[in-house]
Amino acid sequence: MPAHAHPRQHPDVASPTPRPSPARVVVLGGAIAHDEAERLRARLAGHGLAVESGRLETLDDSRGVVALIAIPACPVDAATIARLPDLRVVATPSVGTDHVDLAAAAAAGVAVASAPGYNALEVAEYTLTAVLMLLKDLPTGERLVAERRWDARRASPRALADATVGLVGFGTIARHVARLLHTLGVHTLVWNRSDIAGRPGAELVEAVPDIADLLARSDVVSLHVPLTDQTRHLVDADFLARMRPGAGLVNTGRGGLVEPTAVVRALRDGRLRGVVLDVLDPEPPDWAGDPLLTAPGVLVTPHQAWLTDGSRHRGFDIAADHVIRVAGV
Repeated sequence: MPAHAHPRQHPDVASPTPRPSPARVVVLGGAIAHDEAERLRARLAGHGLAVESGRLETLDDSRGVVALIAIPACPVDAATIARLPDLRVVATPSVGTDHVDLAAAAAAGVAVASAPGYNALEVAEYTLTAVLMLLKDLPTGERLVAERRWDARRASPRALADATVGLVGFGTIARHVARLLHTLGVHTLVWNRSDIAGRPGAELVEAVPDIADLLARSDVVSLHVPLTDQTRHLVDADFLARMRPGAGLVNTGRGGLVEPTAVVRALRDGRLRGVVLDVLDPEPPDWAGDPLLTAPGVLVTPHQAWLTDGSRHRGFDIAADHVIRVAGV
């Protein structure tokens, strides 16, 4: 949920310096296409806000920067917030805010806002694709052909009517996944920290009170929880040991949910049939050192589950609306 804070005030200054016109909105990292940038400029221009993109360390002058738009790959830490005296809001065109130092923002009176649910259906569709790939054991088939072995019986695909998929978490994305799986006749288990009774889609799934039960019964496990101190490295050696032998794993949440060494070991031991990861920790990854990039049976994509022509505009539109609400004139 978006977090709101009062704009910065400087009670020790009797007559504040007038706000520059227009005020500045910086899109961090420059990771924005030309059409997205033009759309943002047009949306913000009527509210006394000018858009620029780049890295803060390259700015000649940080004065007048009232808003940051920060994608997950561009952290906003306490030092960043401290060097922007006019900052009033950090808006992210993403669901999560784990790349923003929320405590530092709150202490400085800077609002933080995200775009919950803006890409839920896109991520759910990606998740469904990954789940089906693993249920049909495409990783084994790909490996057999790479080894020049034309032997289909070495693969072990599941019929959808006989399969069980486990969803860890039951937020908006997971509810979309549950609906899609239900349409295909796939039995779906859900473990969630709180009771899901009464939530939309709860009637389509079997809720289990113990995550160990879900892990033991699922042919594929898909992660749908936020990254917190409690969920970091949720998928560790103990988690994997509780999974059904030969199961698959999908992660479209955050890379930090997975402990890489444990996953690689489970793949090499044959406990996992395959893994689909749209997220790593960090991003971009350590190309030479991340073991998940070279492990057998792992498909890694570059955090693209959210992406369609519609969603890439939708997230920035929501971020722009937050900026206008807090810092516009």
